[in-house]
Amino acid sequence: MDIFEPKDETDRTRETGRPAQLVSINISFLGFRARADSDTGWAALRRISLTNPWIARGAVAYVVVLVVGVVVGVAAAVAR
Repeated sequence: MDIFEPKDETDRTRETGRPAQLVSINISFLGFRARADSDTGWAALRRISLTNPWIARGAVAYVVVLVVGVVVGVAAAVAR
């Protein structure tokens, strides 16, 4: 079963008859929030990575850069 296949007629848009999908990634200073249909977090990121792997990798890379920046900043402040 394809994860993007509609479950019933209510999952289709009226205009096109295609499956309705909601996919979003919100990026902020504190991290990111991913949503794909009814999934959130890492489950949504896995679904997004099936169709847009570079966007999913970019969101994860952003969080990694933030964490490394905080660790380096704290280490520099402690070293003074």
